[in-house]
Amino acid sequence: MSKIKILIIEDELIIAENIKEMLHELDYEVIGIACDKEEAYEILKEKIPDIALIDIKLQHGDDGIELANSIKEEYDLPVIFISSHSDKETIEKAKLIKPGGYIVKPFEKSDLYTSIEIGLFNFSGITSLSKKETNQGAIIKDSIFIKKDYMLIKIKFDELQWIKSDGNYLELYCLENKHLIRSTVKEFIKKLPANIFIQIHKSYCINVNYISKIEHSSVWLNKIKLPIGRSYIDSIKSLLNIEI
Repeated sequence: MSKIKILIIEDELIIAENIKEMLHELDYEVIGIACDKEEAYEILKEKIPDIALIDIKLQHGDDGIELANSIKEEYDLPVIFISSHSDKETIEKAKLIKPGGYIVKPFEKSDLYTSIEIGLFNFSGITSLSKKETNQGAIIKDSIFIKKDYMLIKIKFDELQWIKSDGNYLELYCLENKHLIRSTVKEFIKKLPANIFIQIHKSYCINVNYISKIEHSSVWLNKIKLPIGRSYIDSIKSLLNIEI
């Protein structure tokens, strides 16, 4: 399971380090701290976060709102403003770029948590879905986010090896752990990239990148052997361009 990655853009180092510590306590991953626009883009050249926390007033006169707008457009990711300013003019200007949240300093760890979780939910479009669909996960770029214990869990597609159906629940088998969500294979597979994930049985879906061997009635994902249903053979042959 991948942690949610966050970029901090804050020119007061003590505050930035305090935010970083709070984020680590919340089990998020901080990919870097930038003091201004230039440093922010240097970090973005190397790593892309899932969400950015941006101070409105930065070093060298950089405008955090303008920077946030540029990052949103160029990297297609949600942003949350962190600021000591709560006047009407600043708020109205910030609203124009539709941020995922706005936190006024000083703030608590709980403020960070709620803003990040809601920001990601809003960005993924998950708030427009039903409660049932919310539990099934939302897609953001190369990952699916599932809700677990009131928190979003990020699962990268390349970490999800196979999926098993157990009634109205799915077991998601990842490289390091397993997750349980309420959904059906048919509903869940619609959310996944069709060139990577394929249903091989009424109860199983696999990531084709983990296939180590294929037989007429089964497929191996390293040491894991899963059955192939007769009605799925043609779709498997078509996707992989092979004969079974």
